Amino acid sequence: MEALQKRLQEASSRADQAERAAEELQKRLKAGFEHTSSGKDTLTDTVEVLKSENKSLRAELDDARSHIFSLQPYRQDLTPEEVGRDYDDLVTGITDWVTKFAEPILDDPSKMDEVLSSAKKRPADFRGIRNYMTHNSDLVSGCMFPETDIDILIAIVTRFLHDNVFQMNLFGALPEAVEVLSFLEASMQNNVEPKRDLFALRTWRAEAFNAIICSEHYQAARTGRIKDLTLDLATSFKIFRGTRDKDWNKFCYSCQDSVIKPAITLQEKLLTSTHHFYLDLNPYIIWNLRQELETSPDFIINLPKLKCENILHNRKPFNIAKLDPRPTKDQLDKDLTNVLTVVPALYMRQIGKGDAIKEPMVVRKQQVLVAWGDDKKREKFSASYKERTLLNRLFFSGQERSERPLNNILAPWKHITWG
Repeated sequence: MEALQKRLQEASSRADQAERAAEELQKRLKAGFEHTSSGKDTLTDTVEVLKSENKSLRAELDDARSHIFSLQPYRQDLTPEEVGRDYDDLVTGITDWVTKFAEPILDDPSKMDEVLSSAKKRPADFRGIRNYMTHNSDLVSGCMFPETDIDILIAIVTRFLHDNVFQMNLFGALPEAVEVLSFLEASMQNNVEPKRDLFALRTWRAEAFNAIICSEHYQAARTGRIKDLTLDLATSFKIFRGTRDKDWNKFCYSCQDSVIKPAITLQEKLLTSTHHFYLDLNPYIIWNLRQELETSPDFIINLPKLKCENILHNRKPFNIAKLDPRPTKDQLDKDLTNVLTVVPALYMRQIGKGDAIKEPMVVRKQQVLVAWGDDKKREKFSASYKERTLLNRLFFSGQERSERPLNNILAPWKHITWG
């Protein structure tokens, strides 16, 4: 009995100890839970405070940026050197593209005959080139001289880009946006007080065009416009391509990548500049009242502004300033013939503070083919070529005499019997 009572007391003692331990553990757990819960609430509150402070700081940062932006407005200063290099790259791309599809035909008489035959069967395929030559007198003049087919085709491409890309804001994409921009620009200049000066207007205009170009809506319109321009230009040269769909699709893609896209990229770049870059073209060849071609009187005057290549001397540069002795005006009138303008000139007008505008600066001269030489050189040159150019044969097909409208301009070349 005593042994049992002792064991019972021991068991009761262990039970009391276990109960006290359980109570202590429960207290500790409760205290730990309360501490954890309190810490969690504190952490949550801290996060909310930090979020609020971050939001406030971001708002202050945006205000600061806007203020800095207002003090230092958007300004894209393109240098003439940079734009000149881009323009050179564009002209090189055009030249390579035209040469690639035209040269194999011009070097193969049988392929030339195929083109002439195709023009008779499908005159619509030559209509684009014919229209350009009809409305550009120097192109008609150029086709009367040997080895000018590729030059004329390059000239047609550059004039297409001049008319449809560089002479139009955003090359015809988003006309409604351009209309609104022009309206606002006019209002800022005429209605807003104080009136904005030219420098402020050009800066605002460049920033506005940059914003339009970055928009998704413009990017979608850009894609569609590229396709339209590519098809228009490629169709003008369809007479030089095969009738198979595969050849035609490949030709269109090459036109898009080599000509249209680079031209549009350059024009977008020019639109975001505060300085005014523009192309200018003057062929210096006109139709007179007798419907004859003649060189305009200001051709000789503007010779220093032109980059001339002499077809009588393997297309070497012709620079009147480097001739010794310098020719007289009578010599120039007698021995210098304006043949064809190939590439338009690129100019820049620098916009200064206020309404200050500097005189136009020539970034790239207009590229012109000329024939400079005495009668002996002309006779030797013409004797090397017995056949008319392909474009001459295409353009004058069905007419009585291809030389008829060139009595004046080609007086020294009357002995040529192409016709």
